[in-house]
Order: sequence, then structure tokens, then C-alpha cells
Amino acid sequence: MKWSRPFPVSLAGLVIVAFMLVPDEARPEEAPMIPPDPHFERGEPFRSFEEFWETLMAFGRMDAGTERDAKVDSFWSTLADANQIPFVHGDSVAFLCRSDRGLVQWPGDFNGWGRDDLQWGFRIGDTDLYVLDRTFPRDARLDYKILLNGSNWILDPENPLIMWGGFGPNSELRMPDYVYPMETVRREDLPRGTLGDPELFRSFNLGYEIGYRVYTPAGYDTLTALPVIYVTDGHEYAADHMGSMVVVLDNLIAEKRIEPVVAVFIDPREIGNPANNRRTSQYVANPAFANCVADELIPLVDKKYDTDPAAGRRAILGTSLGGLNSAYFGATMPDLFQKVAIQSPAFGGWRQAYDDYRDPSLRSLQIFLSYGTIGDGDDGPAFAALLEERGFDRMVVARNEGHSWGQWRALLDDFLVFFFPGEGGAPAGE
Repeated sequence: MKWSRPFPVSLAGLVIVAFMLVPDEARPEEAPMIPPDPHFERGEPFRSFEEFWETLMAFGRMDAGTERDAKVDSFWSTLADANQIPFVHGDSVAFLCRSDRGLVQWPGDFNGWGRDDLQWGFRIGDTDLYVLDRTFPRDARLDYKILLNGSNWILDPENPLIMWGGFGPNSELRMPDYVYPMETVRREDLPRGTLGDPELFRSFNLGYEIGYRVYTPAGYDTLTALPVIYVTDGHEYAADHMGSMVVVLDNLIAEKRIEPVVAVFIDPREIGNPANNRRTSQYVANPAFANCVADELIPLVDKKYDTDPAAGRRAILGTSLGGLNSAYFGATMPDLFQKVAIQSPAFGGWRQAYDDYRDPSLRSLQIFLSYGTIGDGDDGPAFAALLEERGFDRMVVARNEGHSWGQWRALLDDFLVFFFPGEGGAPAGE
């Protein structure tokens, strides 16, 4: 047995991590670090959820023996061959697991990752089949895991869909009307920008070194006065298997949906010790971090790269606590950042955001806000209501998803087109 880290749990706007004993064969690190499959399809082994359910329940009424076991095996193989584990039909879902290890649970976005009772599966008779049935919006997309006997966190072994996060991979549920964000898929026929090598500077404000990488668009040498996006949790936004932002930028710029932009991906991890992620201290209304970016990083970038220094051409982007940080930058440095992108904000550590954004002097900000409707907290819709009340120039996008890179990566095109529109079309969000 080895120690392994399963997944994050949001609590009061902060992130805690549970360390649990997981058998070697279930270690999440063994999942490939690749983007989700954009071409996943399901078969239709049953004409309705009722037909599926009656077949499943019939096993519980059968006497134990080789005949019943053979029928269960055939049923399982039919579902697996059709990519129907979990089984999905319409707005109904049956999470399924075969186990001889006792209790089976399905913690995920839809039940607060185990913080309510809506996760417990029940056993079908005395078979090894366990099931949990739920209903979700037909266009939902959710992350989940299987929890065996209250201690072993594993990916769903029969589900090929995986969505990575900052603490490892989760299994992914896509409902029938979910539309995959094809702008996150790299196209070999389009020109690529350049994601530069990691760069460092020692921050006087923070007292330690900060790492960052700079993306420049294709044809950069022929361009001038480019807008700039500063991206917190930059190592995750830039990773193809999580944020996929480099791919999105390449695609949108090549398609002229946005103008060419520079992106600065700021890494919150300690240099030489990436296990020490400083985001919980940097991003929670921290003036030292704000001054680091304002007084140290921006001058470095503007000196080295051909950027437009106007506040209206500079954006800040972040998710969760990074979304809190984006709002904080907008409230405290509107003379530097006029474009504020907030994804799934976690304002638990800075409730003052709601008071600050009532200040009429902030009305010059252009704000993008996105959030999920399933297990993504209340700050998104609450802040959206405030922005509407105060009449901000804004774009708000809500999706039937949870607190996940699956949601955030799919909305990068919305915020980019909103802030930096090109010749090729308007944002897709509502």
C-alpha cells in the first residue's frame, strides 16, 4: 500500500485535500495525462431507462448460481461494449459497479464529493452489482469517483472518460446533450503560437521567486501593441490535459475569432518544490501578490514583449480562488486591469468583494463571469446578480457542470471573444 491523494473538496471557498490509503492498482497517477476524448459515443443497448432498470432488478429476484452469474456477465459486457457504464438515457443515469468489497459510493460534483447522503449505492440482491440512480439536466457534464469501503478512491474502471484536475484525474459523466468544446482540440492545419520556456524573477513584495511562461501568437514578429492576459494557476490553464488554453488561443487566433494576444501564465508553485502550491496564500486578497504582479511582473513583460500598456488592453483570469484574485485585482487595480475574467469564484476568504463591486468607480470594468450549476457553490450566481444590479459591462455564462476543468476549459473561447473580438464571430455564451 502507498499513500495517494484522491481529489479536492471545496469547503467555505477553500480547498482541502484528503490523503487516503489507495491500493497501487487504483493510484490516479497512472491515468494518462491527455485531454478528454472529444469523439466519445454511446450505443443504445436498451430502448428506455425502464427497460434497463427492469433487467437489472430481475437479477435480484433470481436464485444464485451459474445461470444468473452468466446473465449478469452478459449484461455487463453488453453495457461496456456500448460505452454505457454508467448507463445514461435521457435525463436518467445509473452509476454501476461490480464489487465484492462491501460498501460502494459515488462521490462527485453532484453530491459535494461525499458531503451529503446522495452517494450511496445499493446492492442488487446478493449479486456483486451495485447501482446508484440519479437524474441530471440532459446537457450536464460532471466529475466523479468510486469509493470502496470508505477508503479506496478509484476511477470508474469501465468508464473511458477522464477529466484531469489539479489533484489528479476523475471519471467524467457526459449527458446526452452535452456538446464537447472542439475549440480545445488542436488542429494540425492551423499555425501555432509559442509557449516560451519557464522564466523566473525574485519578487521583492513576496520575498521569493516567481515562475511564469509567456505565450506569443503565431506571426508575433510582425505584430505590435498586443493585448495581454495574465493567468493565475497558469501551469494548469496552459496544460493540454486541463485548461488547454494554448490550444484555444491558437485556434481562435488562426480562425480570426479573436485578435492576436499575449498570455502570461503565472505558476503559483514554489520553485524547486512544486508540491508546495502557494495559491491559497497568493490569491486570497493578498496585496503583496497584487503588488508583485503590478510593480514587478507587468514591467518585465511590457519591456520584453511588444504589448499595449493600456489598462483596457490588459486582462486578469482565474478560477476558484483564482477567480477571487481576479475580482480583487479589478477592485484594487482598475488602473491596470480593465478586463476581469472570473471562473467559479470562491469568495469565502474575501466577502468584501460584494461591497467593493457596489462602488460606482468600478463601472468602467469589463467583466466575464462563469460558473457551474451543480456543486459549484453560490458565489457565481450571487455575484452575477450583483453585476446585473450595478449595470456592469459583463458577460455571464452558467453551465450544468461542477467545479472542474471540464467546465472552465470549455468557456475560454467565450471570455476571449468577449474581451478581444476578431473578425470571425461573437461569443457563444448567453
